[in-house]
Amino acid sequence: MDNRRRHPRIPLVTMARISPHGIQKPVNALVRDISTEGMGVYAEGPYQKGDVLLVEISIKTDRGEIISEALLGMVAWTTPLQETNRYAVGLEFHNMEKKNPVLYAYIKHLEGLQNTRLER
Repeated sequence: MDNRRRHPRIPLVTMARISPHGIQKPVNALVRDISTEGMGVYAEGPYQKGDVLLVEISIKTDRGEIISEALLGMVAWTTPLQETNRYAVGLEFHNMEKKNPVLYAYIKHLEGLQNTRLER
């Protein structure tokens, strides 16, 4: 499978709350990675490509600060996990730099750290 992503995904394990269109009851989701243009999560579903989800996430930074953000993501792909009601879901974000500048800046910081490690 080729990687068509324009921005690297940063491995990140944290919890998020997601709700379809921001109007249904939120469910917990396990975040597995993030970039400035998307996020991979595991969550109870089902979800379909094109669904719009409100994502509420809190991240503890490497400086001990907490970044709490709410952002809209569109489902880019979804895969049911065998023998569960959980799904692997790929979310796509638009305009994070303008809408969520603090989170955007932190992800860019993590990208820089990841690139430094890869160059070594």
